[in-house]
Amino acid sequence: MDLSSWFRRSLLRKSEKTKNPDPSEQTLLPRSEEEEQLGVTEELIDHVKSFTLDTFKNFPLPDDEGAENSPTTSSNTQKDLSEWQEKHATLVLSKVKELSHLRYKLCPGYLKEHQFWRIYFLLVKKQVADMIRSYPNKHS
Repeated sequence: MDLSSWFRRSLLRKSEKTKNPDPSEQTLLPRSEEEEQLGVTEELIDHVKSFTLDTFKNFPLPDDEGAENSPTTSSNTQKDLSEWQEKHATLVLSKVKELSHLRYKLCPGYLKEHQFWRIYFLLVKKQVADMIRSYPNKHS
């Protein structure tokens, strides 16, 4: 399974849970608290909306240290993104349609999925740095 398939399924599952919430799942945080823990604030959303195709195409991405040759599988997904990053990415894609459109235009034709997310997290590093450190049960 590649990373883009994982994101599509994650978004689908999230929308299904929203439509048909399971009353036994009382561990879910209220929407705004979850967004806050994942660093998806209005400031971040405004920043992400300013990204363009050129933001990603012209980004000076360091060598991927062999990641170019490794296939993206479900086992690599865990290596590509931490648990916090996976949840953040899923949420930000659902909140910022502009980012979703950029990802669609760039992957896989111009960038590989792992390159797109690497650039994204480098671009938002300042906005989300404190959230990553304070996220409960983080697995980097």
